[in-house]
Amino acid sequence: MANAFKNADENKRRNVEAYINTFLTEFFSGESPNQRLFQTMKKATAEAKANGFKPELMEGLLEDDE
Repeated sequence: MANAFKNADENKRRNVEAYINTFLTEFFSGESPNQRLFQTMKKATAEAKANGFKPELMEGLLEDDE
């Protein structure tokens, strides 16, 4: 395994490192996937509001897709 990682190109090594970091963060967080999802959604909502994103703008964007 170590040789495969060592011989992999830089992009593949970064992808593996990111995957492992994500796995370890989730494993040791003690939160369920649902808790992490809702936490991410709350953070995204707060960030959107802080940047002036309003529900009316979202409705307009969704209407454009139809």
